[in-house]
Order: sequence, then C-alpha cells, then structure tokens
Amino acid sequence: MKVILLKDVNGVGRKFEEKDVADGYALNMLIPKKLAVSATGSGAGAVKMLKEQEEQARAKRGKKLSENISKLGNTVVSIKMKANEKGRLFAALNAEKLSKLLKSEQGIELEANHIMLKEPIKETGTFAVPVSVERGKETSFTLSILKS
Repeated sequence: MKVILLKDVNGVGRKFEEKDVADGYALNMLIPKKLAVSATGSGAGAVKMLKEQEEQARAKRGKKLSENISKLGNTVVSIKMKANEKGRLFAALNAEKLSKLLKSEQGIELEANHIMLKEPIKETGTFAVPVSVERGKETSFTLSILKS
C-alpha cells in the first residue's frame, strides 16, 4: 500500500515521503496512529498542501535566522549575576538561559541548540560564545558577566 508519512518513522522514512509498505502495517499501525495517510484519495491532496506550507514556513524561519545571525556578529551582551568573592557564579549560565537573555535584551530569537557552549559558564568575565546554525552560518558574540 502506498502511504505518505506525516511524521518521521524509524525504519520506514521521513516526513512527507511517499512509501510503499505492507497493507497490514499501514492499516493497523501507521494510519490509526496518524503517522501516515493513504497516498490515494483526498488525504494525499491535503498532505501536499501541508508540505508546501511547511516549506514556506521553513524558508521564512531560515531568512529570520540569517538576519539574527548577522545582527549577532558584533553584539556585546552584558549581564549582572550574583557571584561570590572569587567570581564564581551562584547559578551557572547555560545555552537555554543565554537564548532567553538574547531574546529579552537584544530582541534576537535564537534556539538554545544553536548556541555551542561546551559547558555552562560558572564565572564572571568576558567570553566569546560561538553560535552555529548550519555549515556556513556560524558566528559568535561577546558575553560579559559582571558581579552584582
């Protein structure tokens, strides 16, 4: 039976691919769990529209991400955090917190998985934080952590 996958399915294929699978697997597993629709009939047309909409949304996100990366290149972000006398922070600063900080302070939306910290920052000081979206779209910004 020919089906169009609505989600990635291990061992079968990726989202929006048209695959030929066993009838029982399609009727008992994929279609009831809304992982796929039949490639024939009205479901196929709806899936094609979804695919086009998702491609447009992906292109829009890519454009916005490129704009954010270009803004980020020369950015210096300063933050005051609680630290002890030796400059050790009471709360470590990880990629997720940096993502929220960039959004609130600079208005730059960047997902946490794009911030390439090897380990959370635990000290005051100035750091170069690398950002990588994909090959060719890499930059870094300067993070200055001051004791409050």
